[in-house]
Amino acid sequence: MNIIAYTYEADHHCIECTVKRFAWWHKDNSLCRINEPIHADWWGIYEDQEDSYGEIVHPVFSTDEWQELDEAYLSENPTQRLICGDCFKTIDDYTVEGGA
Repeated sequence: MNIIAYTYEADHHCIECTVKRFAWWHKDNSLCRINEPIHADWWGIYEDQEDSYGEIVHPVFSTDEWQELDEAYLSENPTQRLICGDCFKTIDDYTVEGGA
């Protein structure tokens, strides 16, 4: 169960963009993984980190469902992409079996 993205600012964001914005850094600009706070994940994001709306930054795991699963929607959109709201990189994609 790996983190593939984060949600904040009412959108999904890739790990790289989230780390640039929220990670716990050393003074020499290296990501701190040793002696980091107890409540930070592997990427240095605090568990109770808040975005500018005051909402908690949530990880999206590889086992989470981010896809729209409505059959009418899927018939017109068999391939869906999870896109970063900052850099617009494709984080993950999903194609329904039997889709076009």
